[in-house]
Amino acid sequence: MWREPSAGDQRERRRRLDVIYTGRLMVRRLSAALSSAVLVFLAEPRVAQAAPVLRIEWPTVPGCPAPPVVTQHARTAIARAKDVDDVLAIAEITPPTSDGGAWQLHMRTRTLRGAGERTLEGESCDALARAAGLLVALASLRTRPVATDQPLLELAPESDRVHEPDALVAPLSLPARPEHETDETERARTTPARFVSSVGIGFSAGLLPNVGVGPSVSLGYEASWLRARVGVRAALPQEETRWGLGAELSAFGASADICRRVPLGGLLPIKTHACAGVMVDDIRARGLGGTQTFVADRLAMLAFAGLTADWDIGRGYRVGADLRAGGSLMRPRFLVDTASAGERELHRPAALRAEGTVTFGLVF
Repeated sequence: MWREPSAGDQRERRRRLDVIYTGRLMVRRLSAALSSAVLVFLAEPRVAQAAPVLRIEWPTVPGCPAPPVVTQHARTAIARAKDVDDVLAIAEITPPTSDGGAWQLHMRTRTLRGAGERTLEGESCDALARAAGLLVALASLRTRPVATDQPLLELAPESDRVHEPDALVAPLSLPARPEHETDETERARTTPARFVSSVGIGFSAGLLPNVGVGPSVSLGYEASWLRARVGVRAALPQEETRWGLGAELSAFGASADICRRVPLGGLLPIKTHACAGVMVDDIRARGLGGTQTFVADRLAMLAFAGLTADWDIGRGYRVGADLRAGGSLMRPRFLVDTASAGERELHRPAALRAEGTVTFGLVF
């Protein structure tokens, strides 16, 4: 016979339902915790890989981007790569030899896996900079695990490594060139033949009574490491008086020399040459004796050795400086006739002379 449940029966039923629900909830929470623990235990440990060391030696060449730009190109190219190695790279840039010519890039790279070289040409140095960043990124990609964590400067190939035909078996350093072949001497050999016309202002000590100042003009031809020049110069007039007598002296000379490239290195792109040559000067003395004007011309000759330094500005302009010193081969004498002592020497070029010139030139 059915009867309506009492209030006590309803409370007992709700209590049983609460116990069952609480038990199920605890079982679910325990299962989730155990699953998380198992996943953490079975998961492979992941260690964040440090960014690779990229050492890129990029030359400072007019018209080319700065070295940090090339490094940024390389880091952008390997941003998504998982396994990368440290890279040592050295780039050499050869500007175009004529208008519309191509820029040239020679890149050498070195990693744990060996060394490589590549030569590229491009329409601009910016394009070569992007290509250089890509070459460094490709060199850094790891194709097999590396069993060492030593820094870049201490890495060496494994003893059992079999290199590919193009790989270089050597400690971590770029292939060394012979001692007599430096970067500058190599660039000197590849310098195209060209003419250089220059104008300047020179200073001469020992030719005239005082330091002579005057303009100069020269024309040079250079090919590879050799340069030949011819030039003319003038010295402004000077007055010289002794014993109440005197004359006005001036000079006009011509010179020829041969120079050899002497790389001295440094931060600035300056080209230096050692030179040897000969200079011939026509010294003119003009004086007034009584009611007559006397003019005397004498030749002076100098054998000299010198050093030149040139700095190319862009493709067609150049500034430079010349220093010369040498001994006089011909030393003419200029005499005056005095009433009391007869002939007296008014002037004679010095036995040792020195000269310097600052020039501005056009390259073509």
